[in-house]
Amino acid sequence: MKLYYAPASSYSQRVLIALYEKQIDFTPVEVNLFDVESRTSVPGRATRSQYLQINRFGKIPSLITDDGEVFLEANIIIEYLDGYYREIPLIPQDMKLALEMRMVERIVDVYINGGREALFKDSQRPLEERGKKEVIKAKGLLEEACNLLDEKLANRTWLVGKDFTLADCAAAPTLSYLRIVYNYEHLKNLTTYFKRLESQTSVARVFNQGREQMMEMLSTLKYPVNTHF
Repeated sequence: MKLYYAPASSYSQRVLIALYEKQIDFTPVEVNLFDVESRTSVPGRATRSQYLQINRFGKIPSLITDDGEVFLEANIIIEYLDGYYREIPLIPQDMKLALEMRMVERIVDVYINGGREALFKDSQRPLEERGKKEVIKAKGLLEEACNLLDEKLANRTWLVGKDFTLADCAAAPTLSYLRIVYNYEHLKNLTTYFKRLESQTSVARVFNQGREQMMEMLSTLKYPVNTHF
């Protein structure tokens, strides 16, 4: 099994957390989407042109199974892993819990990650061009989503209860990178939850692997952002 990924990619990190949680053996292949074609082949790495032969959309991550099947999109990959490697499940057996997990993951991805992307893009505009209507709307939705998670976490260890799930795999990198552009320390339950995430072995491992690449990317920005995330 091969996972094509980038260490700093939040969607790659979701899948890596799932793989480490489930203790599945796999071969990592790091993709450099900015390298159209290298003159020499580097073991464990793929150029953009090589990767496009696997995923025509050029998005990461992608998984190639031992049978040669290709799965795209982080959540689909995690669902595949959970279906074929049932030890240490990441998707609840209970239907209502499973639906809540998917709903929470969508909230994390659409509103929190979407808001984070909007705020990040806004931070790289000249000061006089920042804070337009669409950015204010995205920030408002982000804040509502963070408030919702904070409420859910009042009496929960993880996002849908006592068990670590796919929703937590999604939340970990999203909440980490959110701190680059938005401080949610006023939400005590959410802040405490993120500290639990950081102490989870799989999450800490993935964060350590991706930090150097992310710091390199942030160092090239025209306008500085918070790098303590």
